[in-house]
Amino acid sequence: MSNINPEQLLNKYKAGECTPEELALVESYIIDEGATPQDLLGMETDLMGYKDAAARIPWKIRRRNWPLNLLLIAASIVVVCGLFTVLFTKETNSINYAGDVKPGGNKAVLTLESGKEIELSEAKTGIVVDASKLTYNDGTVINNEQSKTFTISTPRAGTYQVRLPDGSVAWLNAASSLTYSPPLKGEGGSRRVKLIGEAYFEVAKDKEHPFVVSTAKQMVTVLGTHFNINSYTDEQAVKTTLLEGSVRVAILSASGSPVSGETKILKPGMLALNSGNAIEVKQVDPGLAIAWKNGEFAFKNESLENIMKNVSRWYDVEVVYEDPQAKAKLFGGSISRFEKVSKVLCMLELTGDVKFKIAGKKIIVTN
Repeated sequence: MSNINPEQLLNKYKAGECTPEELALVESYIIDEGATPQDLLGMETDLMGYKDAAARIPWKIRRRNWPLNLLLIAASIVVVCGLFTVLFTKETNSINYAGDVKPGGNKAVLTLESGKEIELSEAKTGIVVDASKLTYNDGTVINNEQSKTFTISTPRAGTYQVRLPDGSVAWLNAASSLTYSPPLKGEGGSRRVKLIGEAYFEVAKDKEHPFVVSTAKQMVTVLGTHFNINSYTDEQAVKTTLLEGSVRVAILSASGSPVSGETKILKPGMLALNSGNAIEVKQVDPGLAIAWKNGEFAFKNESLENIMKNVSRWYDVEVVYEDPQAKAKLFGGSISRFEKVSKVLCMLELTGDVKFKIAGKKIIVTN
């Protein structure tokens, strides 16, 4: 990207002809500076400041269905630095449990401004909302009732897809909710939604209307990109993982306004960990963050406590530890989210480092 010409870059951006590197350069500038595409004219010096950062972006990241090749290569147990790591396989084994629990599925409730609740069909995978009607993603009409706000809520053991009025799509994980007001054009012309829990977003491009996702602790601003936010209240930090484009992550104060100086710009493959006081940014494998959206449990050097939090939400079970120290044990691997819970537990037990019992809707970690 030598000899950047802002006018040519702007024209390519307007025409949708930018390379991935050029696209991230432009959108990083717009988001970071609060500028508009028109502001790029005459801004050659400022743009050049982003050149080196843009050159370091890992552009070969795939858009969807991230392969977890490194996690699926082996089917044997690997011991590293005294920590047991099991690589999950999809083979059967001989471990049996007295009980079992089925996986979650397509479950959600739509709540209108009036308080009316509509239980969404488990036979469908998603809902489409515009200003005049509600339909499933196969075109079936749900309701023509007008409402100024909509909230889509998934229970524990539930997931659902939502197509928003601007064409953006959100996938909600279990025990999550998304609230918005059609047609998504709020204060300052931005598109605003509120998230509780976890969701993966594919945001429709709209250069004049930034897309803003607010949670209890942070605000994420984008122009059009793919990213995942994990904001469950039982997690130590809000996790924002970027797959494509650029996003700005800002800490919110108790009053709901951004905290001055506490913002970060993410590039593809970056994770922002927001503790509420500061934002830590690190390079990660984004495929792990969206494995749930692709129907997988996938972890790499993840604590048993974090793994079992995901299991608990998806299977709607309680997890009890006989030995609290077991929470810190590390595991890695991948297995389908659509297996019964016993299959997931069996894979973990292959390490010989942990054991489980199932008692109704309770999983007991015994060792």
